[in-house]
Amino acid sequence: MALNKRMKAGYGAAEFGLAGGELLLQLYLLEYYIRGVGLSPMLAGIALAVAIFWDAVTDPLMGGLVDRTSTRLGRFVPYLFLGGLIFGGGLALLFNPPGADSQFILFLYLLISYMIVNTGLTIIGVPHIAMGGVLSPNTHERTELYGWRLIFGTFGLFAGILSPLIAAKALQVDVATVAGLEESRGLGSIYMGAAVVLTALITIVATWRRSVNLPAPTDSFHWKDFLANLGRILRNPVFLPFFLAFILVAMGRSMNSTLALPYYKDSLNLSESAIQGPILSVFTLVIVLSVPAWVWLGRRYGKKQPAFIGMFVLGVMSMVAYPLFPEGSVVGPVIAAVIGGFAVGAIILVESLVTDIADEDFVRNGEDREGIYFGFWRMGQKVARSITLGLTGLMLSVIGYEESLAAQSEDTDRALAWLFGLGVGSLFLAASFVFLKTPIDRERQEWIQTEKSRILAERGKS
Repeated sequence: MALNKRMKAGYGAAEFGLAGGELLLQLYLLEYYIRGVGLSPMLAGIALAVAIFWDAVTDPLMGGLVDRTSTRLGRFVPYLFLGGLIFGGGLALLFNPPGADSQFILFLYLLISYMIVNTGLTIIGVPHIAMGGVLSPNTHERTELYGWRLIFGTFGLFAGILSPLIAAKALQVDVATVAGLEESRGLGSIYMGAAVVLTALITIVATWRRSVNLPAPTDSFHWKDFLANLGRILRNPVFLPFFLAFILVAMGRSMNSTLALPYYKDSLNLSESAIQGPILSVFTLVIVLSVPAWVWLGRRYGKKQPAFIGMFVLGVMSMVAYPLFPEGSVVGPVIAAVIGGFAVGAIILVESLVTDIADEDFVRNGEDREGIYFGFWRMGQKVARSITLGLTGLMLSVIGYEESLAAQSEDTDRALAWLFGLGVGSLFLAASFVFLKTPIDRERQEWIQTEKSRILAERGKS
């Protein structure tokens, strides 16, 4: 039975809280603990590194648990509910530490509370993305589900940026002061935590009828089977080129988000209002509007070729356009935001292809492994982000970029523009050509869907 629009949109709702909460952590956590709380940068960095490592390695394990969970509420509802509560409550806990002068106590508080937050994120994040692969057996409906996920996630990013600013206005505090920073981040995290819980509940309610009636797994979780399944995924010749391409895409996106503000502020000398206004707003709007187009392209031509074109266009546009924009240019970046925003929307085809790869695995081996595939997928995304942040910081040092300076040298500004263009673009371009090695084209998609339907029908008769 086809999914209705309410269920498709409801599935995507949880991504609003997930994306907003993650961005809140990425943008504000380190600054908050160093500037606001007074923890030493070294101890803060160690705590964050340990917690992020924990977050990454638990993703495949969570996927394995989802694949083998059988409850009266189905495979997904318990995790969405529990993970939403832990992640949402953990955000409020993390940004509201107790008053303490001891560096050791502050370090322990950051480490433990951030690990709690990341555990909650894993418990809800992996089941949510895997759920999109099993709510419908139809490969095109899955693309629509991931399209709704992208839409809500895009708006969630704005919520993550704005929640501390809204809190600062509500409290009437100045975030330039230490006290104002602490209060606004603390209340903003409560706002975002509430959004996490609320959107998780919306997804649970909207998908309840379908999710609780999904077939239960026949086997329970065993460590030996889990490790064996991990090995099979790593040896899957269909998944490996696809996964490598995704790692390169994730590195390109991380480098882009890290360098965007320095590029616009220093290389192009644009104001905050110009960046947040026409450029970021247009980029976000085009991403949202591009979703129906990518869904149609996936139906008409299959997922592989349109996704390749999206990556290729993003790579070429970045390499050619960004290094050549003159200082003070707004029109050029807005045009690039239109092209780039549309190309970024192709990510829904890439995510939907993970479900096709998991389905082919099922057809060939008879086992459901969507959870492990998506757990591995999320782990790769986080590892790629960590590696890219380190490399980007190193490259900024090499070109002589200093954040404390009001203005960079002309050579540094020029090098930054080339890094933002060629560095980011080359990663997307490389990803597009690696992605072409993925053997799942439109004909193979149709074969996989037909074979899986046949196998499930035969199982239903037996």
